[in-house]
Amino acid sequence: MKRSNVGYALVLIAALMWGTIGIFVNGISAMGVSSQSMAAFRLLTGAIMMAPVLAFMGSRSNSSEGRAATPWALFKASPKELVPCALVGVVGLAIANTCYYECMREVGMSTASVLLYTSPVFGVALGRVLYREDVTLNKLIAIVFNVLGCVLAVTSGDLSGFHFSVWGVASGVIAGLCGALLAVFSRMATKTLHPLAVTFWGFVFGGAVMAVITAPWVDMAAAMSAQLILLFVGFGLVPTALAYICYMQGLSMDLETSKVPVVASFETVATVVVGIGVYAEPAGAIKVLGIVLVLASIVIMNTDFSKLRNSAIVKRIVESMTFKPNAWWTEKSQDMDLFRERTGIALEPTVQESPWYFVR
Repeated sequence: MKRSNVGYALVLIAALMWGTIGIFVNGISAMGVSSQSMAAFRLLTGAIMMAPVLAFMGSRSNSSEGRAATPWALFKASPKELVPCALVGVVGLAIANTCYYECMREVGMSTASVLLYTSPVFGVALGRVLYREDVTLNKLIAIVFNVLGCVLAVTSGDLSGFHFSVWGVASGVIAGLCGALLAVFSRMATKTLHPLAVTFWGFVFGGAVMAVITAPWVDMAAAMSAQLILLFVGFGLVPTALAYICYMQGLSMDLETSKVPVVASFETVATVVVGIGVYAEPAGAIKVLGIVLVLASIVIMNTDFSKLRNSAIVKRIVESMTFKPNAWWTEKSQDMDLFRERTGIALEPTVQESPWYFVR
């Protein structure tokens, strides 16, 4: 399998894990913890869980990786290497989350969700400007399918709950831009640092900024219980540490920046499926159509139609469906001759026969 295909598969797995966020958010918010406090502790918990993993992996590293085999090997990073990690944490995680929550507060969850799905549009634009990635027809079609599919999957086609405010819309668009920039900064960071190290430092920087912005300690102290700790352990492990490990590892495999947000939008499908399966939310034909469009956008974005068009199987299908007038006329003439030999009756067509008679 191609290295890039493995990378896209890892991003898809990460999106699947992100789709479980609702399970933990519902449980934690029911205990009185605000969304902002939740986001801060999610990143900090993820960093705490990543620390022993980095220590273990660092102690097993070899000289070919350019670092001595010590528990601190993967933690070491120069200021220059930490800059893209800080951008991952501050811009791609902290600012993205803060703007998303602001958008939800200003214009509601439905409008905020739709605005967040501008991320694939920014992904294609950034890929073109920064990496000279081609803006192809299938990418544009995939983006249209993706945005429309996400809107239908989240809203079930009911747009009556949409609200407008300048700051609300602006913060939602900024959150979408930050989501696309996450792929850009992660790609930069993983060129010089191990994906695990990028994930850890991203959580540290993002969690620290979120903690300063939200001051979550009061919420956490008031709601502290064994159940809350267990929920945060799961929250920090599945949709945070494991998900971002897969995401960063995937981005280190030379993926196209323009394609990553579309593949990552599989999170929407996973979220809707969790809502239907776990919380018995109604499915509905429109919501199912939205899921199908999202899946179709991922397939379209990652399909090279020029290679597909020139593949052997497509050529055979096209050949089997192509009308060949000479062969058709030869076969028909042979049938008429055979009929005359067996019956002695010569068929005399009432009109001039030709290979194109059938289109008259």
